[in-house]
Amino acid sequence: MASLAGTFNQMLDRLEESFDRSRFSADIAHDLRTPVNNIRGEAEVVLVRPRTAGEYRDVIESCLEEAVRLSNLIGDLLFLARADSPLTSLRREWVNVGELLGEVREYYEASAADGGVRLTATVADEPVIAELDRSLLQRAVGNLVSNALAHTPCGGAVVLETNVDCAMIRIKVSDTGVGIPSDALPKAFDRFPRVASSRSQGSGGTGLGLAIVKSIALLHGGNVEIASEPGQGTQVTFHMPSSFEG
Repeated sequence: MASLAGTFNQMLDRLEESFDRSRFSADIAHDLRTPVNNIRGEAEVVLVRPRTAGEYRDVIESCLEEAVRLSNLIGDLLFLARADSPLTSLRREWVNVGELLGEVREYYEASAADGGVRLTATVADEPVIAELDRSLLQRAVGNLVSNALAHTPCGGAVVLETNVDCAMIRIKVSDTGVGIPSDALPKAFDRFPRVASSRSQGSGGTGLGLAIVKSIALLHGGNVEIASEPGQGTQVTFHMPSSFEG
């Protein structure tokens, strides 16, 4: 465990050199080191004296949860590093955006039902079809839906919508959740924003979900915006050109 912690310290040093220092805050170091320290601490405690099989199992399950959290965080960081590279290219294909939203809704339907949240998808009368990177678009919409479900209480609703307006495809994910304070909205798409980080920790996220959504929008030549009212809900709108040249 000491060797593992040392390796991650070296990795953090390399990441700090790669990221803009103004963005590499103490939050990043904290979120990376916390799972490692938790795993090490639980392993050290359980080895102090013999334990029952059930106790060993509890520790292993806890360590696995921390390992998954760490793996997800590293995966998100690597994705953002690749997205920042000028060499990154999209794997474009013709995508029916309405059908894609339906697929995302089906994927999260069970999670929504478990939380007592109504999840629906509304699409335009005419099919919305564009040349996009399907896997990245699925990831962006999935991040928005997952985040919305995590912060919408039982009895609430999450709605997926898409349409085309002035040659721009719009995908909106709205919820009736807890909302975000107005002073935090300008930094909602930052990497490890303070409010998003605290919210994500409570829901098992990495604090990078919205940053990834913005990166995917920018890769498609678009952008993303957010509106929210504390206690009323949040709406995130993903904009992309409906046509691609190049």
